Amino acid sequence: MSNAEDVARHFADLWAAIRQADRPDDVIDRIRDALDRRTSASSQQNPVFIENSFTLEAVAYETESTQILHVTHRDLRTSFAIKTLQEKTRNDAFLVQNLRREAEIGLSMRHPCLQEISALLRLPDGRPGLLQPWTPVSLASLMTDRKLTRDEVSQTLHRVLGAVAALHAKDYVHGDITPANILLPDGDLEKARLADFGITLKTGEHYSLHGIDYAGSPEFSAPEQMAGSAAAHPLYDIYSVGKLAQRLLSATGSDKHEKLVRFAQLCTAEDASKRPQSAEDAALFL
Repeated sequence: MSNAEDVARHFADLWAAIRQADRPDDVIDRIRDALDRRTSASSQQNPVFIENSFTLEAVAYETESTQILHVTHRDLRTSFAIKTLQEKTRNDAFLVQNLRREAEIGLSMRHPCLQEISALLRLPDGRPGLLQPWTPVSLASLMTDRKLTRDEVSQTLHRVLGAVAALHAKDYVHGDITPANILLPDGDLEKARLADFGITLKTGEHYSLHGIDYAGSPEFSAPEQMAGSAAAHPLYDIYSVGKLAQRLLSATGSDKHEKLVRFAQLCTAEDASKRPQSAEDAALFL
């Protein structure tokens, strides 16, 4: 008898036993649990478990210094993301401290327009990891797939301004508002959430305090932020939201949105004193 025939026979016997059980669903759940906890040689010889609760599925995204891991809770079977360091940078004290600082900020914030950081974990090799909901779709990826409507642009900007207002109320300046850092649970713009507190500062702080000359995404950052000499200010974020509005407008395929164009112009004024002075003020122009 071939291996394939042997497997088929055992599977048939197993299925017959399941069907004869008083509660077949419970038996199936127990089998799934056993398969999860004793991974077969055909799938993965040495599964990586984190905090004895999460199974590593894949490295979803990585930069020179960080990784985003896709993990699954072993009992709930739900997906999560873990932001951590590259193995080669795990002993970099600056990067470790910066990730822990990001955890402190994220754990202190709870708002429907902000991506949650659920916990600070330690990976088996000692690297710190930020546990977050698994949200693989970003505004950036959505914009590569289709055009946006005027209402979708306005709705998204309202969500982002809600996130910015929540951060500013806690005296934080996000500092990196870009389409890639706006995540869409279930791919839904109505649930858009601002993520990534990697370069978030307290109002009045300087990046130099954390060993950084300057930080931000040049296309979206205020001139005074990119200069690197000014203290962090909420108007950094107002400028970035204006730049975001310009990018979103370009994704509508139309230039007939005078109100949104005016909003973007006000928020991106070179003279910071001429921008809306708060997220709430900016929202009034939408």
